[in-house]
Amino acid sequence: MPDSPLDRPRPPRRTQAERSRRTRAKILAVTLDCVLERGLKDTSTVEVAERAGVSRGALLHHFPSKEALLKEALGQLLGREIDEIRALAAAIDAGELDIDGFLARLWQKFSGPLFMITLEFVTAARTDPAIKDALQPIATAFNNSLDEIWERFFHPAGSGDDPAGRRRALTATLCFLRGLGTQSVWRDDPAFFVDILAYWRRVIMPCALGEAGPERRDG
Repeated sequence: MPDSPLDRPRPPRRTQAERSRRTRAKILAVTLDCVLERGLKDTSTVEVAERAGVSRGALLHHFPSKEALLKEALGQLLGREIDEIRALAAAIDAGELDIDGFLARLWQKFSGPLFMITLEFVTAARTDPAIKDALQPIATAFNNSLDEIWERFFHPAGSGDDPAGRRRALTATLCFLRGLGTQSVWRDDPAFFVDILAYWRRVIMPCALGEAGPERRDG
């Protein structure tokens, strides 16, 4: 005879802290979806609350202002990206990823939702000091994580070591990728971007890094 539903063990009830974390996570995920779909300017706390299935009062309990909500959402997004970058670093150390693979992965990020969302924040930061203040420390932490990976590829080369030059090469590469990412908003031409990325890797990056060039890890 099958057990009665009353005889089956009930799953443990979530604590208030667990429910609060789930609510915050849902609100933040919906916020990022809204920014991606509608743009930062047209993202409102009213719409976020409706789409997250919470009252506006509940949203304001967790995030007392739109600026606080946006800052936390961006921080969570870039925090996840930093975790992924650290995973890439582990792949580099294991010999599973070379510089070409790393650049390809970076391009995926700069042509995907991550960049499109951050582009909304960058545009708003130009005229909104609150958004700018929220964006700067998060973006700095993200770039510092990229810098750590860059150092894994380009090791000191004796007396000619130039850490400042390597950082300039990274900055130039990121600016290049941001430019391509912006162009991808209106240009749907994957072959064009593949060709430009190959040109950067073959011609521009060796010049940026100097004659010593990278110590390659080809897996």
